[in-house]
Amino acid sequence: MKENFPILKPCSVALVLMLAHGASNAMPGMDMPSAADAKAPSLARSIGAPINSDAAEFEMTYSADGKTILFVSTRPGSIESPGNPYSFDIWMAHSVNGAWQTPIHLGPGIDPKVGPNINTEAWELEPSLSDDGNAIYFTRYQPGNLSTGDLYVVQKINGLWQAAKSWNDIPELPHLNTPTGEEHCPIIASDSLIYFSYQQPGVTQDSDIWKVEKKNGSWQKPQSLGSRINSPYRDHLHWTGLSKDGKSLIITSTRPDMGSRGGHDEWISHRNPQGEWQEPLNLGDTINTAGEDMCWSFSPDGKKFFGGWGPQGSYNMDVLWVNKDDVPLLKNFDPIGPPPNLMAKIKAKIFSTN
Repeated sequence: MKENFPILKPCSVALVLMLAHGASNAMPGMDMPSAADAKAPSLARSIGAPINSDAAEFEMTYSADGKTILFVSTRPGSIESPGNPYSFDIWMAHSVNGAWQTPIHLGPGIDPKVGPNINTEAWELEPSLSDDGNAIYFTRYQPGNLSTGDLYVVQKINGLWQAAKSWNDIPELPHLNTPTGEEHCPIIASDSLIYFSYQQPGVTQDSDIWKVEKKNGSWQKPQSLGSRINSPYRDHLHWTGLSKDGKSLIITSTRPDMGSRGGHDEWISHRNPQGEWQEPLNLGDTINTAGEDMCWSFSPDGKKFFGGWGPQGSYNMDVLWVNKDDVPLLKNFDPIGPPPNLMAKIKAKIFSTN
């Protein structure tokens, strides 16, 4: 049995409210059934130990070669968040001869040759390793307040992991972090186009999906993807959920209509010939259940689709996976893969002068 942790989706302020004030504050459409009523997707398989444990595991991403993963866990060894019963940290694991090794906590005392010291008393979530393995993008939140998310990056320079920095402190990255609201879990399509999840009081409906583009060498003002793709409910995305041709996007949403199975579901949106994003289609019963199906992503070879699943309202998650081609609406989806290291070029210039 797992520990009785409600695993808070780091992309959902509503979950914090639910836990802090009771189930009556659950997000719309959540019926809060018992864990015994929950059934995982029929074709899904667990990634197994030592990645899944008696604690919570979710938001897993791969390195470009598929031999390293980053994921979020509340397992023993995570740094306690004072005054809060939930401690979310980022962990790393390597595959040796096809078997995952004991996960490594990315916290104090770690050898900078092995990994970065990025975990703190805050909540560190939504990690992703760049395609060259020299940068990790992630989100940091004040414990218990998921409306405070800011984007961070940590770099490996000359073989050593450095201190994490806010995106606002990196010239190559758009300055998306704000004093209020939540900026989280981007899809870095290229060095001039980034999609990101955004929650800002008085600006977004809840969490919405936005984009930011670089033109003439400067990052422009972010723009919403519009009312068809963004509903009045939670709409967000995850690292590799964009097709290589830029015409299809995987979305996690709590919208209760249009074929929702309940809780968070996975959806897909396409752009029409005019370039406009259309209303998302539910990915169906191969993936979605009456439970929480959140932040699914793709393996580097594009053949597997994996993500977090747990009983509705409990957020007590494991990492599951399915073959991409077993999901009918994903058979023609070719994902972009791990994000590029947008700091690589400037570092190369610096190194060439040393």
